[in-house]
Amino acid sequence: MADSDVGWLHAQGLAVLLTPLPYVVYVGEVTDADADLAFPYLVLWPPPATRPTITLAGYGGEATTVTQLTAAGTSPRETITALDRASARLHRVRPVIPGRRCSPITHTEGAAGPPQPRLDPQARTPEGRPIYVTFAQFTLHSSRSPDG
Repeated sequence: MADSDVGWLHAQGLAVLLTPLPYVVYVGEVTDADADLAFPYLVLWPPPATRPTITLAGYGGEATTVTQLTAAGTSPRETITALDRASARLHRVRPVIPGRRCSPITHTEGAAGPPQPRLDPQARTPEGRPIYVTFAQFTLHSSRSPDG
């Protein structure tokens, strides 16, 4: 994929790291909105990448994303646990993205910690149970791989 697809590539790289967890991971949207969702679940929201100013050495394909990871569950504890486990899977890990050289993933510097799970007043499970959500943000830098 081209440098123009870096935001999506970063989100997919994070999603791969989350696959060992016992949660469905959605990228970009919840695609089973009308079906019975399995709770808890995780949603990665891919942002567009930011690119540094071109220097005398030229642009080397460097890009940075700040990706939000949202956890949704049917209780505050379930929601916190899902986000905590996901955060542990991402902390300081280098994703493997074909054609890219990646930095370790970090919690976004300067961002507040994950907020207390909040009740989503507009959402309920098919059984009528409340749904709680919380989120964290992760930063990933990458550049073109010399062999990619």
